[in-house]
Amino acid sequence: MRTLKTLLLLGTLAATAATPAMAQVHKYYSPGTVWTVTMIRIAPGMDQMYMQYLDGQFKKSEDAQVKAGFEKSYRILRTLDDGGEWNLLILREFESLAAMEASVEKADALAQQTEGGDEVQMQGYQERLKYREVVGTKHAREVILK
Repeated sequence: MRTLKTLLLLGTLAATAATPAMAQVHKYYSPGTVWTVTMIRIAPGMDQMYMQYLDGQFKKSEDAQVKAGFEKSYRILRTLDDGGEWNLLILREFESLAAMEASVEKADALAQQTEGGDEVQMQGYQERLKYREVVGTKHAREVILK
């Protein structure tokens, strides 16, 4: 019983000590919007095909998401060389994590309208595997320095 009380006391002290440290960090910046960053590796010689997809179906779908208010904006960045793991980034900006999570079902319903049903979307993923690879996706919060 005494060990349990000691552990609870130590846990409370640790939590109390961490709170001022967190508050101090925010004196240097304000948290901004939330971004998803998808890293893509375009297969050699397939830039034209992937850019055609991005300028067509992808743009139509993303513009619909922005217009509906599910996304704040989106960007595409292409590296100037092809060395490394990825050579294109797709960035999607959301107002907040809560907004992103709250709109998942509505955003999916909109995607079903603009891109087609699940089978059509899966077929598109399979086709794009021929000329690009999704290396990974990360979520990040913008840091606005004070």
